[in-house]
This record gives sequence, C-alpha cells and structure tokens, in this order.
Amino acid sequence: MAAIAATTHLPVVSDLRAMDVALGGQGAPIVPIGEKLLLNDYQYFLNIGGIANISFNSDSYIAFDICAANRVLNMLANDIGKDYDAGGEMARSGKLIAPLLEELNQLEYYKLPFPKSLANSFGIETVYPIVKKYNQPIDDLLRTYVEHIALQIKDAVRMDDNKKDNARLLITGGGALNNFLTERIQDLLKEENIEVVVPDALLVNYKEAMIMALIGVLRWREEVNVLCSVTGASKNSIGGALWMDIAE
Repeated sequence: MAAIAATTHLPVVSDLRAMDVALGGQGAPIVPIGEKLLLNDYQYFLNIGGIANISFNSDSYIAFDICAANRVLNMLANDIGKDYDAGGEMARSGKLIAPLLEELNQLEYYKLPFPKSLANSFGIETVYPIVKKYNQPIDDLLRTYVEHIALQIKDAVRMDDNKKDNARLLITGGGALNNFLTERIQDLLKEENIEVVVPDALLVNYKEAMIMALIGVLRWREEVNVLCSVTGASKNSIGGALWMDIAE
C-alpha cells in the first residue's frame, strides 16, 4: 500500500478491519455503515455473494452472515462444466431432496447468536461435502440448496426483535441475479409481510464497492466507519491504515 501511495501521490487506506479486531470484534461485516448512511429507506439489507449476509436497520444496527450461498451453488454448477447456474434455471428444474435439506438446516452455525461471521471455507469444507454425499442429479442438489438459502434467510429475518409489518428488504450481490433464488426468497418473506426489492444492475453489482470507497473517505475524515453492534467489538471504531506521500 505504501508503494501505491508513493507512485500515485494519493492517500491510500488499507487494513480496514484491524482496529475492530484489536477491540475484540470479528472485523466483519463492515459494509453496514454504508447501508446505514446511504440506503436508509430499507429495513433490511441482504447481500448474496459467496456468503449471504443480512443487516437489520434499527436503532441498534445489527448484521451477520447467514449461510454459504453462491460459493456452493457455483461449485455444484462447476461439477457439470458450467461457471454458474444462470438465472437459477437448473435449480428451477430440479426436485427437492428432503433429507439433504433437513441435514443442512441442522448445521450448528445456525444455532449461534449474532454477531457471527463465516469464512468461505464453511461452504467449501463443511457444506459442499454434505451436499455431494447425496450423489443425486446436480439440478436436484441445486434446487435443494436454493431452498436451504431461502429458508435460512427467512429464519434470519425472524431473529429481528423489532420487525415491523410492511418492511422492505433490499437484495444485492451476484445472488440477486439468480431469479429462482430471489423468487423463493420473495415467496417465503411474504409470510413475514416483507417486500423484497431487487434494484437495478448497477446497485446489485457495485453496492459493496461503493461502500468500501465511502469507508475509505470516512477514515480520511477520521469518522466512525466500523459499527461495534455488527462486529461484536467493545466500541465503534475508525478503521484503516492511512498511507500518504507528503508533497515536497
């Protein structure tokens, strides 16, 4: 990072999570500060990437990782030579495998209270082997795992003690482009009186990049950019190492 600052003659911010970890937090998630400041019209923010995570926009801002998501779906698609299940159409054509769904839903992580976070290894080393041991058609495995993700999202929303009727949930991340997955989420959250909103492709694809830039600006301005209510740290913090090339 020092080399970048020296070459560009611009300030560079790095190591955004280190201070939060030093204060006893998990260093994740850090995106909620941007959701709170930029997208305050929504009550819930769901990001579906390799891991699905959610934020509750309430007086005490809460966020946590829900489950492995695209990481597992993409690995299953890779098994038959595809990069991913475009639009979720393979999953849509599959059949639900009830014993697999039940086993997945019993994983110990889901019983833990928040704040909590997952590494990608959870999907690769824990979830994927469970799915593959059923040795069923990929379409059926995809269908079952999509249902698992949607059910875990519904369960996550139910953990909100301040849930209000007619709330809105914003979905971003690559999983927002999986039409079958978003349909299953919409169907399940109707039961909770929550409207699911999939925004335009620009926000879907670049929300996290935009917020990371904001976090850098907040660090430059010496303003709070990591929330302890979502990471479990002892207090809010101004995270990030600042590298500057002093003008001659």
